[in-house]
Amino acid sequence: MASMILTISKKPSGPRPLDIRRDLKQVVALIEETFGPELDAAGWAALRELRMTAVLSPLLGLLSPPGQRLNDILNGFVWVEDGEIVGNVTVQRIPQFPSRYIIANVAVKRSYRGRGIASELMRMTLDYIAAQSGAWAMLQVREDNEIARGMYQRLGFAEIMTEYRLCAQTLPHTLASSLPGEARLRPLDDGDWQDVRYLLNRALPQAARWWLPTRAAGFRRNTSSGIRRRLSRWFGVGHKMRWGLFFDAELMGVLDVDVLVYNEHRIDLLLHPGLREGWSKPLLALALRYLQPYPHRPINAILFDYQQPAIEALREFGFKPFVTLVNMRKRIRAAA
Repeated sequence: MASMILTISKKPSGPRPLDIRRDLKQVVALIEETFGPELDAAGWAALRELRMTAVLSPLLGLLSPPGQRLNDILNGFVWVEDGEIVGNVTVQRIPQFPSRYIIANVAVKRSYRGRGIASELMRMTLDYIAAQSGAWAMLQVREDNEIARGMYQRLGFAEIMTEYRLCAQTLPHTLASSLPGEARLRPLDDGDWQDVRYLLNRALPQAARWWLPTRAAGFRRNTSSGIRRRLSRWFGVGHKMRWGLFFDAELMGVLDVDVLVYNEHRIDLLLHPGLREGWSKPLLALALRYLQPYPHRPINAILFDYQQPAIEALREFGFKPFVTLVNMRKRIRAAA
């Protein structure tokens, strides 16, 4: 009687490049499991977009623009154990700055942590960036994630600056009604973009200018038209309000309010370093007063470690830190 030997092949395990068409659904689930508790509205919107991309992943090759590779849309590496994705690293080239690559979604399933999976995926990612002639790798990590920060430091990443994301669920009841000192405040329009650019170059530390370089188009997005602002109140559409703080004819500060009726409002502040201590609190109070007639939605602000007076003012107004991120970078190769 002939004997039959049945061989059961084990599913492959270990690291491999991300395959968008078959991996994306599992990757989205892993990202949500790992980072869900710390995502803000923008983060959840990005995750929903990624989930929709996973649904369409079999068609991505047909939908991508001519000349654009799938790797330019979404790239990275995954770690597989018995057919299940338990680790992920995403890497993308920044289109406006082709020598820079952003690393994100460094995630490992909880039951597989402590095995060196994240470190190996990161090494593969850095090798990939070097093979693409990338000059810089960039990433963000939670300030309180000491294990991840230590890993990135051992891989050669250096901390640049700390980013504070703050949120208030409701507007404060009492706000100051006057501004200190002799200054003029007026809405900025598209004709002011050169003054805004000049202020940015003076007000931002060198590390901040490197991390968030803004091209001319960014300086032109100033105050929405008066018609749009009126429509925003009457019909519930969003708009942007941008004020300039002038001393004589010199622009010394910019205050932004994004009214997003069906999402979270956003406020932002840029001040000349010499004005941060005395002007941060009253200007932020003005931004919050401006929001009072609009639907009461949560209010978000993103500030950095060089804006401590503004951070302290928002805390006084009832804002709570949502997440604090350390921005890090690693030089892959010297500039040509």
